[in-house]
Amino acid sequence: MAPAPPLPWRDPLEAFWPLRDEPFALLLPGAGAAARWTGLFAHPRDSRLFPAACEALCVARDWLDQITPALGPDGSPFRTGVAGVLGYDGGDSGDPALTGAGLYDLVLVFDHQERQVHLLESPGADAGRRSALLSLLEAPPPPAAARGAGRMTDSEPREAFGLKVEAVRSRIACGEFYQANISRRFEGQLGDGDHPFDLFRRLAGGSPAAFSAYVRLPGCAIVSNSPERLVRVQARAGGRVALASPIKGTAPRGATPGEDEGQASALLASAKDRAENLMIVDLMRNDLSIACRPGTVRTPVLFELSTLPNVHHLVSHVEGVLREDCSAIDLLASCFPAGSITGAPKRRAMAAIREIEGGPRGADYGSVFWAGADGELDASVLIRTATCREQPGGWSAAFRVGCGITWDSDPEAETLETEAKAERLLLAIRGAGT
Repeated sequence: MAPAPPLPWRDPLEAFWPLRDEPFALLLPGAGAAARWTGLFAHPRDSRLFPAACEALCVARDWLDQITPALGPDGSPFRTGVAGVLGYDGGDSGDPALTGAGLYDLVLVFDHQERQVHLLESPGADAGRRSALLSLLEAPPPPAAARGAGRMTDSEPREAFGLKVEAVRSRIACGEFYQANISRRFEGQLGDGDHPFDLFRRLAGGSPAAFSAYVRLPGCAIVSNSPERLVRVQARAGGRVALASPIKGTAPRGATPGEDEGQASALLASAKDRAENLMIVDLMRNDLSIACRPGTVRTPVLFELSTLPNVHHLVSHVEGVLREDCSAIDLLASCFPAGSITGAPKRRAMAAIREIEGGPRGADYGSVFWAGADGELDASVLIRTATCREQPGGWSAAFRVGCGITWDSDPEAETLETEAKAERLLLAIRGAGT
């Protein structure tokens, strides 16, 4: 269905404000080149919570058969279809409040470059829901984001993480697996009068990320400042192309330009970090091969430097062409959860992670995704992500940060890496430096 004429510009953070407590409302900024596009998903035709990601993806397949795609302007990554959040855990270990999805036959797309807003509408969309979505463009401006004065602590003594690193190294030495991503959990409260969407606004202003997302579910809000894509599906001349971009290898930013350049150079030259990255690249090649044509999976970019406000990362890119009998949802199912936050071999590493971490991960290391009825898809990895839960008088907050552990890992160095990764979220929750 052809897009309607553009609408007057409205900042998407302002437009979303009335939806901050609306279940199954999602805001996805940062997609596309130079953060040109933002997608706003709300007032779904259908929505529900699920006990596990696999069940959510099964329903998503059925939903996509019920809708005709409406595409945005040229270059826009968003379209009508399915969107939601997949919690890391499944079955009895999971939290059903952290896996939810909806069918969206109406989507607002914000073009920051042209300063226009586009309404995407599939045939049969309800006029009342359409009116409710358009009313967001005329709502009064929201108050300034609360500064934040939250309290966050490590959920266990700092030294405990070093012991977990040693536990992983011992199991690697026994030949159980090659690498496993072990995490530390931080938990606490948002400040009095603070709200998860205020936290999201502070992160968007001070530390924007390529795959940031705000997802409101009943009783909780997911605030993601993720820099990592899990998998993307795009239609090209040669077929539907799948792209995965695993991140593995991290170094802190330097205090001076010279020190910062030295940290980046050391990361690029690090045999340990390159080996970690290559293990996950091999794992992603295997995951993509499940749904891609034989002989099409390749790695066009290895060990690319990605620089964020608080850390440098190594990022690689893996591509393949989907088989005709496989959908984008099939691909996501084959890749979830991401190899970069599990390990290699994946299933054995996941079992060890559960034993060593001692509990479910919830939304952490899951995914926020959208899937168009035209066969396209994009999905993130939920790192640098806070799960906020409504409580009497305020909101709790919790998140995990982790590292890929190999035999060469040093417990203190890995502990420092988790602290560098946690820095921006901690600052945003506590209100310091934002």
